[in-house]
Amino acid sequence: MLIALIGPSGSGKTSFICELSGDPLHPVDYHPIKPTTRVTATTVDMRGVSITLLDTPGIGSLAGGRELSEYDIFCLVRNWLRNKSAHLTGILYFQSMGDRRPMRPDIDYFSGICEANNFYSSVILIATESGKTQGTGWTKLREYESDLWRGMISHGAKLFLYRNTKKSAEEAIGPIVHSHTRGW
Repeated sequence: MLIALIGPSGSGKTSFICELSGDPLHPVDYHPIKPTTRVTATTVDMRGVSITLLDTPGIGSLAGGRELSEYDIFCLVRNWLRNKSAHLTGILYFQSMGDRRPMRPDIDYFSGICEANNFYSSVILIATESGKTQGTGWTKLREYESDLWRGMISHGAKLFLYRNTKKSAEEAIGPIVHSHTRGW
């Protein structure tokens, strides 16, 4: 099972992997000076199911003197998958609720490399709480649901408020794992 983590720099992708893997010293820990620069795979076991999480550079991060777009991230993931002759099982799209200018996701590119018949049914939109937004999550999440992410939700994407814990990470990834395994 392959799941790509996509979103702006600093939105919590790498931290999510650290929580889920139980490895606080994950080799690609987010660091504002040295963000993720390539697709990095980490395999975790959840209740006997092997899940490979693909950490990606942040949308808007700098590479080669220019900002990376959703399309650039798509190309990186597509090339990684081609080298493995694989397809994505799902996508976790991250957005920090502390971001002053949240991004409207444009991830339709990924539908061609995702194995689901209904692409959006394999997408989880994850709003991450941190620092100043702690405790205001549900209010902000409802704003995203009614505006920023409305189109994707209407096509079947699911919404999740991530609270930076292992339990929350397992709950966030659960719908994708459950839809691709029996009796999970």
